[in-house]
Amino acid sequence: ASAFWWTNSLSSFDNFHHGAPTRRFAKVDDGDQQPVKRKEATIRLAESGKEATLVSRTFPVFPDGTSATVWEWKNSAKVVNAYWDAQGQVMAMVNQKPMLDPFGLVSWPGSVLAARELYQNAEEAVVNQTVVVFGAGVGVETQAAAMLGPKQVIATDIHPTTLQLLEYGVAHNDRIPSTKNFVKTHVLDLFLTKNEQPIPPCDLLVVADVLYSEQLASQVCRRCAEALEANPNIKILITDSQRFVPTFIDELNEGLASVSVTTPSPVARWKLETMKNFEGSGVIIDEDQTYDVKVQSLWIGL
Repeated sequence: ASAFWWTNSLSSFDNFHHGAPTRRFAKVDDGDQQPVKRKEATIRLAESGKEATLVSRTFPVFPDGTSATVWEWKNSAKVVNAYWDAQGQVMAMVNQKPMLDPFGLVSWPGSVLAARELYQNAEEAVVNQTVVVFGAGVGVETQAAAMLGPKQVIATDIHPTTLQLLEYGVAHNDRIPSTKNFVKTHVLDLFLTKNEQPIPPCDLLVVADVLYSEQLASQVCRRCAEALEANPNIKILITDSQRFVPTFIDELNEGLASVSVTTPSPVARWKLETMKNFEGSGVIIDEDQTYDVKVQSLWIGL
């Protein structure tokens, strides 16, 4: 089922990156932050046994200067080319095996904004809570949540290789407790039903820059409603820097209303802000891109 949205999200993905300026700046988002030298690492992929080269990227996530360093796939443009290969897409569907997804191999603005939203609302939403992250990717928001005193963080994604990159970053962050299963990874296909693959029980659900297509956005709405039905006191944080699905908010509110046990039911509303000089992977080109980007965020239950 998931191969459907992987294929249909490509045109939106292409438009987003062609629209971003390609000029380079020395800083990431916060004007006073100094750039951090990027490092390379080689890991052996658990799924294929092949070696992969990763490159670090560091984002300031808390006002006190605390940063999260994640490890991205080097030369992600090669993965994009394979992703766009029609034959490869067909083989993935025939074999019922997900292709390596370039969306999850690099960092996105929404994950950085989510990290900062978690910090601002840590006492109410994170401390001593079980946190589940949808589409966690390389893990900016996962690391942020893990540094804010939760009971546990469960990072989910569609592909095990993406989660291996996330685990590498978590293991090298000395501010995250090394306790077994404190940060746990879990392969989750949002397109499956709750009977086929339920969401792990949680107090906080984080969905950062996952709305790549109408099909995927609909599954996010359905899964958020599922989470609210399972836990009426749940808090949900969603961020979105692409804004490909303008109908998402209406569909989300309709889904929440259908399962809510409170009157009135929760109503989600976007808050929009601009992130200045965000530097991230070019994805379809090897060079980084730096650009100003408007990012939406919303909280449910806060």
